[in-house]
Amino acid sequence: MTERDVRRQEYAARGLLSGEQLCRVFSAGLDPLAPEGVPRRHRPPRAPGSGTEDRSFRGLRVLLLPFHWMAVAGAVLTYPLEKLEDWFWGGFGIRRLVRGRVWHGGWESDAGRFVIAVRAGDGRGTFRNDGFLLTFTDRRVLLLSKPLSPERETPRLYGEYPRQVPCLRREPHPARHRNRVDLAFPDGSWVALAIGSRDQVDEVRQYLAASGPTPGFRS
Repeated sequence: MTERDVRRQEYAARGLLSGEQLCRVFSAGLDPLAPEGVPRRHRPPRAPGSGTEDRSFRGLRVLLLPFHWMAVAGAVLTYPLEKLEDWFWGGFGIRRLVRGRVWHGGWESDAGRFVIAVRAGDGRGTFRNDGFLLTFTDRRVLLLSKPLSPERETPRLYGEYPRQVPCLRREPHPARHRNRVDLAFPDGSWVALAIGSRDQVDEVRQYLAASGPTPGFRS
């Protein structure tokens, strides 16, 4: 393991239960074509106080207000071009034809709830979070926050599963996607993950394959 991997291990270990043994931690994220937003009807309620503002930053916000409006004006001018690009790559389907499907099951499936947990993970209410630490212990599979300073931060738990629940999807994804791993669930839903280091993709697959499909699993 690299020094960065060791720091992640030490960071994740602070979020474990008493007696739980840490196996491995991987930097991961949702596939680039995973849904970028979460429909409002599927969003979990915000935690009390999550929308409050720190008064110490209000003066700074006043000073930055002109830059804010400059950014807004720039966004208005570039909006038509961005929408055209979105239509070409997303709506028209060019990129999706190349990339293929990246999830299955819908928002109320296990995979859908996985996507929601990741998107809502940073607690900002934007539902745009992408990255997390895919953490394997002897009991569970955890989705933990990515730290800026691993030595000083306490990991936040985005989601957790019994070790035997998430497993490797049986149907292989396109071989050209070298940093991709497809995570499957007992209800037949699945979602594609992007592993931060290609050197660790096979290791992630081994951990998921070791979990094995649960009874009644279908791909």
